[in-house]
Amino acid sequence: MAPDCRGHGDSDWVGAGGYYHFPDYLFDLDCVIQALGVKQVHLIGHSMGGTIAFLYSGSFPERIDNLVLIEGVGPVGMDFSDAPLRMKIWITEVRERGRRHFREYTNIAAGAGQLQQTNPRLTPEQALDLARAGMKQNDKGKWIWKFDPLHRTAAPQPFYTAQAVEFFRRIQCPVLIVDGSESRQTRRTDKQERYDAIANQRRIAIDHAGHMVHQDNPVKLAEAVLAFLGV
Repeated sequence: MAPDCRGHGDSDWVGAGGYYHFPDYLFDLDCVIQALGVKQVHLIGHSMGGTIAFLYSGSFPERIDNLVLIEGVGPVGMDFSDAPLRMKIWITEVRERGRRHFREYTNIAAGAGQLQQTNPRLTPEQALDLARAGMKQNDKGKWIWKFDPLHRTAAPQPFYTAQAVEFFRRIQCPVLIVDGSESRQTRRTDKQERYDAIANQRRIAIDHAGHMVHQDNPVKLAEAVLAFLGV
């Protein structure tokens, strides 16, 4: 199963006055698992989804059989002193930009072209498929991305490495950490503390892939994940 997080894909946006926080995403994931009626699951998350996955795995370690984190051990850590300015930026951006900040396109092909500019590794066919899935028409007949424009504003809560480490320490299952060999995230030096906190982990880098590993080299990624899961 590949659920769309709230505010993404075909899932609803939050109501007026609401926002998106990681505890919300964890609660949604828990609702999905409860609705499935299963006691244990394999979790695979990319980027933000990886953060959701490891936070959930640290909260409910007994429920996770295996965890795969694709470019997903959390953003660069911040300090307590960053919090006041971060809060000010969030309030300012939500007030001044809110949901008004989004680009309109004349057709899906234009959106696909934008995706290729963002990630040149995408083939025209891949970009068009992604645009078809990720866009919708507004009331003016223009094409826009489905995700809530609020996601383009800075989140109010800084990401603290020391807090993340406590979640990593509670994870009991085997963990596969996957990076793209050409990703800027792979070259980060601040992740070692998080790696050291995971009791049972293996790390690999997928060649010819940047941050969007599942788009850039899906075959190699699938092979690595299936081997890890023993499928």
